[in-house]
Amino acid sequence: MEKKKLYLNLQILSAEEVKKLRSLIQSGYFRQNEACEKLLLHLLSFWPNYQQAELEKERVWAQLFPGQTFIDKQWRYWCSDAVGLIESFWTLEKLFQSGALADLLLHEVLSEKKLDKNFQELNRRLEARFAKAQTHDVPYLKERLHWLNTNELAFQRSRQRRFDLTLQHSSDGLDAYYFLQKLQYACVMLDRQAILQGEYDTGISEAWVEHLLSRNFFGEPLIQLHYVILKALQEEDKEEHFATLRESILAERGEGSTLRDVYLFAINYCARKIRQGKGQFVQEALNLYHHGLERGLLLDGKEISPWTFTNVVKLSLRLQQFAEIELFIERYAERLPSELRADALAFNRAELYYYTGRIDEAQTLLNQVSYSDLNYYLGARVLLAKLYYESGASKSLLSLLAAFTIFLKRNRQISSALKQTYLNFCELLFQLIRRKPEQMEALREKVQGVQLLTDRGWLLEMLGKKVCSPPHSPPQN
Repeated sequence: MEKKKLYLNLQILSAEEVKKLRSLIQSGYFRQNEACEKLLLHLLSFWPNYQQAELEKERVWAQLFPGQTFIDKQWRYWCSDAVGLIESFWTLEKLFQSGALADLLLHEVLSEKKLDKNFQELNRRLEARFAKAQTHDVPYLKERLHWLNTNELAFQRSRQRRFDLTLQHSSDGLDAYYFLQKLQYACVMLDRQAILQGEYDTGISEAWVEHLLSRNFFGEPLIQLHYVILKALQEEDKEEHFATLRESILAERGEGSTLRDVYLFAINYCARKIRQGKGQFVQEALNLYHHGLERGLLLDGKEISPWTFTNVVKLSLRLQQFAEIELFIERYAERLPSELRADALAFNRAELYYYTGRIDEAQTLLNQVSYSDLNYYLGARVLLAKLYYESGASKSLLSLLAAFTIFLKRNRQISSALKQTYLNFCELLFQLIRRKPEQMEALREKVQGVQLLTDRGWLLEMLGKKVCSPPHSPPQN
C-alpha cells in the first residue's frame, strides 16, 4: 500500500516540483533518516516513468544498500516516510503560494514569541493589505478574521487592564465571515437543487434573516448581494429580485471566484426562466455572459469553458445574431481547452450552420462530436431531431425520439425539471408529426401552455408551417 501511494505521488509531480523537491531533500531540512532520503532521490531519477522492472523493491534495495538483507517491513516504513516527505513539500509549496497566509502565520509566531516591534511592523503591513482589498469575499474575510484574532490574543498576552476594541473587531469579523459563507452555501444548495435530484436543508430561518437585516449586512456589499441571490432563488416568481441582482452585479467592481459565482447564479436564474418560456431573459443572460467575459470573471485563467462558449452561442442563435456568433467563435476558439476544443467547435458550428440553412454541413459536424458530456448529448439529440424533421426523414426522427425518451426516463442524474423539459419536447414533436392539420390549433395551445419545454419557439414555428401547408406525406429514409 505504501509503495502504491509513493509511486502515485511521484507520478503526479510536475517537472518543476521534481526539481524543487530534490533541492529540498538535499538541503537536509526534512532529514528523518538518510535511508528514506536516499530512496526518494533514487526514485526521482526515474521520473516520470515508474513502470520499469528496475523499480522492483528488491532491486532498488540491492542498489541502495548492497550486501544488506532485504527487509520488507523496513521497506514499507521508508516508503511511508517518503510519502510524508512529499506531502510536507506540497504543504510548503501551498503555503508559499497562499498570499496572506504565510504572513498571518508569521504574525502569530511573532506574537507568541513576544517580539513586539516585529509584530507591530508586520501588523501595519497586514492592516494596509486588508484595507486596500477591493473584494471582500470569503477567503478575504477568513484571512481578516485570522488577523483580528491574532491581535486579540496579542492584547490578552499583554495583560493590559484597559478597554480595547480588538475583541469587538474579532466578533464582528467572525459575523461577516460566517454570514457570507452561510449565504453562499445556501445559494449553491438552492441553485443545485433546481438542476439535480434531491433537497437540501439550508438551515436559514426567518429569525436568522431578520438578524442579518437588522445588522445591515455588516456593511459588506457581497453579503447584501448574496442575500438578493437567496431571495431570487427562494422566490423565483418575483422577478424584481432579479432586477435588483442584475443592477447589483453591474455595480460591483470587485474580482475573484466569488463574483464569478454571482454571475453564474444570475445566469442560471435566466436559464430557468427561459425554459419557462420567458423570452426576455435570453438577452439578459447573454448580457451577463458578455459582461463577465469582458471582465475576465467567466474565464479560467486565459481559457473559456466549453459550456460557457456553447451557452453564448445558443443564446445568440435565439436572437439570430449570426454575424456576432462568427466573431465570437473566431475570438474565443483558441481559448477553449485543447482536449475539448474539437467537440466544442464542431457542435457549435453545427448549430450555427443549422440556423443559417447549411443543413448538410451541420449534420456532418454533428457526426464528428463525441458527446463525452451530457450537455452535448442533450443538445445534439434536439438538434438532430430538428434536422430530421425539417428534411422529412420521419423514420430516423421517430427512432431518435423513442431512444431519447428512453434515455431521459432511465437517467437518474438529471433533475426532474430538466428531464421534463426534454421529455415534453419529444412528446410534442411526436404529436406534431402524427396530428392532422385541423388538430394543430389545440396542439399550439399545448405548446404555449406547457411550463417546462426546450425549443418552444421552434415547435411553434413548425406548427405554423404545418397549418399553412397542404397535407402531405414527408419523404421516408
